[in-house]
Amino acid sequence: MRMKKISRRIVRGLLILIAAFLVLWLLVFINSKIRFRRDKAFLEEKGYCNLVSAGDYSVNVLIYGNENGKHRIIAMAGQGIPDSCITMRRMTAALESDNQVIFLDRAGYGISDDTAQKMTVENIVAAYRAALKNAGIEAPYVLMPHSIGGVYATCWESQYPDEIEAVAIIDGTELEAVSPEKQDNDDTAEMRLYYRLVKAGLGGTGNLLLKHFLPPKEWLRDDEQTAEYAMALMTYDSRALLSESAQEYRNINTAWEAIVTNDIPKIYISTAYLTAEDIEADGVLTDEMIEELMNDRRELKAELEKQYKNGEISLEVYDELLPELPDTQAESRQMALEDCLAYGRDYKERILRPYFEKLGRCEMINLPGDHLIYEQKPDACAKIIRDFLAASES
Repeated sequence: MRMKKISRRIVRGLLILIAAFLVLWLLVFINSKIRFRRDKAFLEEKGYCNLVSAGDYSVNVLIYGNENGKHRIIAMAGQGIPDSCITMRRMTAALESDNQVIFLDRAGYGISDDTAQKMTVENIVAAYRAALKNAGIEAPYVLMPHSIGGVYATCWESQYPDEIEAVAIIDGTELEAVSPEKQDNDDTAEMRLYYRLVKAGLGGTGNLLLKHFLPPKEWLRDDEQTAEYAMALMTYDSRALLSESAQEYRNINTAWEAIVTNDIPKIYISTAYLTAEDIEADGVLTDEMIEELMNDRRELKAELEKQYKNGEISLEVYDELLPELPDTQAESRQMALEDCLAYGRDYKERILRPYFEKLGRCEMINLPGDHLIYEQKPDACAKIIRDFLAASES
C-alpha cells in the first residue's frame, strides 16, 4: 500500500511538471506573437517597413538617398545581421547625396517573411533579383555586400554580369573550394531539434532575453536602438536564418565554382592587420589575445611532440615547425605581434589572392579593424567606396 502511495505521488508530481511546462510554453508562445505584432507596428511607424514580393515570400526593401543619383547601391547584409539598414547608414550617409542606397533583406531577416525554402545561394540570388524587379529598381547595380553577402554577390555578378556595374565587398567571406564532407552540414541532430523548436514557437524563449546580450550602441538614437532590438528579435528564431547557416559551406563552394572571370570593377575591403603600426594604433593586442595566441603555440608544441614520438613526422620537420615559447611578458607580446602579422600575410596570400585572381579586376584595399568595419570606421570605409565609384566612372 505504501509503495502505491509513493508511485501515485511520483505520477502526480510528473503531471504537475508537464502541466507547468505546457503553461510556460503557451505563455512564451503568446508573448512571442504579441511581441511580433507590437514590434512590427513600431517598425512600420518609424518607416522601416517596405515589403516587396521576392517570389514565394516578401522581403524588406528600404530605399534611401538620391533617386536620380549616379549609382544604385545594393547593401547586402552579413549572416544574422538584420539591422544593417540602421547601423550601416552611419557609413552610407556619405554616399547617399550622389547615389541611391537600397538595403535589401533576405527571408527571415527583420520584418521580412520567413520561409521553409532552403537558403541556397541560387535561391537567395533569385529572391534578390525578383525583389528589385518588383520594387521597380532597375539595373545596373553596384553590389555592396558585407561578410557572407560577398558569397551571394560573387555568384550574382558571375551569372548576371549585365546587371552589375561594380562590386564593393566589405570584409566578405572568402571563397574557396570546400570538401563534400564539410558541405554536408545541413542535417545535424542539433539543427533538426532547433528547427522543431522554432516551428513549435519555442525559439522565442531565448529571444525574451536576447536584448540583454546585445549591448546598446551609444551612437544610435533611442528609436533606432529600439528598432535594432526589434529586428534582432524577429530574426534569430527564423527558419530561414537557420537554413542559411546550414547551407554556408555548400553556398561557398557553389559560388566558388560559379565564378566567371570578368572585367567588372571590384574592390575588397579587408580588415586584416598587415603592419605592426596598425596593430599598435588600434590596440589589438590585449592581454587576453596574447594569452590565447601563446596557448596556440603551446598546443602546437604538444601536438608536434606527440607526432614525433609516434613516428608520424621526422626530426627535421619537428625542428622546423616547433614554435618558440616565451620566457617573459615582453617576449609573449612580441611573439603575439608576429603571429598576428603572420596570420594576416597568410590570409592575404593563401586565401584572398586566389579568390581575387579568379574574380578578375579585383583590388584589395586594407582597412584594418573589426569585422563590422562600417560601424567602427564609417568615414574611412565610405571614402574608400566613394573613391572606388569615382574611379570606375572614368
